[in-house]
Amino acid sequence: MKVGYWFFLTGVLFSCAYKNTKEQTQKFADQLVQDDFTLSGTYHWNFRLMGGTQHSVHTLYPDSIAYSMEGKVYSTTYTMRKLSYEKTANKWIGEDGDGIVYVLFFQDITGSTVSIYKRKCKTNGLEEALEFDLPASGATEDHGWNVYTLDSMDQEDLLALAGTYFNAHDRLFIADSTVLYQGKWFSKLSHHAGERRWVGKAGSMYLQLFFKDFSNLDSLAISADQFTNLEAAYQTKFHTVEFDPYLKINEDE
Repeated sequence: MKVGYWFFLTGVLFSCAYKNTKEQTQKFADQLVQDDFTLSGTYHWNFRLMGGTQHSVHTLYPDSIAYSMEGKVYSTTYTMRKLSYEKTANKWIGEDGDGIVYVLFFQDITGSTVSIYKRKCKTNGLEEALEFDLPASGATEDHGWNVYTLDSMDQEDLLALAGTYFNAHDRLFIADSTVLYQGKWFSKLSHHAGERRWVGKAGSMYLQLFFKDFSNLDSLAISADQFTNLEAAYQTKFHTVEFDPYLKINEDE
C-alpha cells in the first residue's frame, strides 16, 4: 500500500471524534426514547476498495449492536450500547466503549435484508445524534444507505445497469465489471452503491464515475473523471462534482 494512501485512510477512518460522558447522557435523558428494539440477527454487506473486498457486519441485539469490518485496507471491531431507539423513525443511537456516539436508521426491512444508514457523530456526540434527522433515500453522506443481508456473507454492491450511453462529448459503455471510456477499458476496483461511486483502472489511469440517481436508466446524469492518483479519486465526494446528461443507446433499434 502506498504511504500517501495510508495517511489518507488514517485521516478518514481514524479522525478524532467527540467522546460522550455520563453527564452528557444525563443532560439529554429526556430526549432519549426507549422503544423496544426488536430487529435482530447478523447482517452482512461487502464492498470493494483498492481492488479488495471489505466485509461489514452488524449484529443486532435488544440492547446493543456489535460491529466489525474486515479487509486488507481497514479492519475494526466494537460494540455500541443502546442509548435510544425511536420505533416510529427506526432511529437507533448508541455509544461504543470509547464514548463515540453513532446514530443508525433502518429502512426497507424484509425477512432477509435491511437498508442501514450509519453516522459517526464526530462533532457534538449525543447532541448531534439527537438532532440528526432521517436522511433522504438518495443521501450519499456518511457512505449513504447500504443494503445488508441476514446471515449471508456474499452480499456485494453491483452496478444496476449496463449498456452504451452518450452525449455530445462522450460515449461510455458501462457494466458492473468494466467501463469503456475515451478508448480505454477500465476494470472495476470498487462500486459503492450508497455513495453512487464506481472506480476502475486502465494501465496507470483511474476512472471515477458518479451517478446522480438511478430513477431512469435510459437517461442518466453522470460525472466521469480520470485520475493518475487513486487517492485523489477516493477523496472526491459526490457533492463536489458536476453531472452531465447521458442517453442510453437502444441497441435493439
